[in-house]
Amino acid sequence: AKYRNGFSEKIINIFGVKGDIGKKVVHKIVNGSEAIITAVVLVLIIQRFYLGNFMVPTGSMEPTIMPKDRLFGNMVSYKFRAPKREEIVVFKEPIQNKVLYTKRVMGLPGETVNIQNGNLYVNGEKIDSREYSNIGEIGNEKWIIPKKGDTIEIIPGKDYGKLFRENMIDVAEVQKYLVDNPGAVSEILPDLEFRVNGEKTGMMLDLIHDSKYVDRIFQGENVALISDKNYYFALGDNTNGSYDSRMWGFVSEDRIKGKAFVRFWPITKMGLLK
Repeated sequence: AKYRNGFSEKIINIFGVKGDIGKKVVHKIVNGSEAIITAVVLVLIIQRFYLGNFMVPTGSMEPTIMPKDRLFGNMVSYKFRAPKREEIVVFKEPIQNKVLYTKRVMGLPGETVNIQNGNLYVNGEKIDSREYSNIGEIGNEKWIIPKKGDTIEIIPGKDYGKLFRENMIDVAEVQKYLVDNPGAVSEILPDLEFRVNGEKTGMMLDLIHDSKYVDRIFQGENVALISDKNYYFALGDNTNGSYDSRMWGFVSEDRIKGKAFVRFWPITKMGLLK
């Protein structure tokens, strides 16, 4: 209060405000402005660290979440525990590293996933929650979801750099494009394999965002490293209308921002998400 009054007096002196009414108005404006600024700061802090506000632009999660639905996300829970199967998560997509995706976690670190006849299998057991088609890169393959401590390998199918040079293509430009757009890796670098503990698996596009790995891949070198993070297999409920892990691989744990838990818009559909 002492600070506010002092600030008000400075404003009064600077602008030469005279009269009791004028001074009262200045005091009210200063006090009101502080309350508004405080409220805005609190809202920003709450949204950043506790309660995220998200809008879903596509139909990838239909019928659970419809296009233009607005959600609140719990930004705290995953700081203390790992995501669980069937939870709907909001994460920074690894394709271009630009926008937030909303998908359902269906495979956990260390598990093996595959899709057959419209069914998702985890470690050989059918998950009956919903149907999934095997479109995308996964096809009929079994993928091991990487976990912390696993050996990850990226194995080039050929000397890509030499191939591009022979066809008069600027290798440096292609490398830069790929680092910025790892989702194009299967088209630009056909036959590139990702392996976990020696077994072929889905893509880890975070590694393609790293130019030092891309440089080695372009030279036809194998890349091997020990994973320092866990990964997840994320799917949209709208199986034929979702761009998800089947196409671009796994979501690293540090990309997951929060758990979508309640829809607040439209008001007629307000409620907890399941």
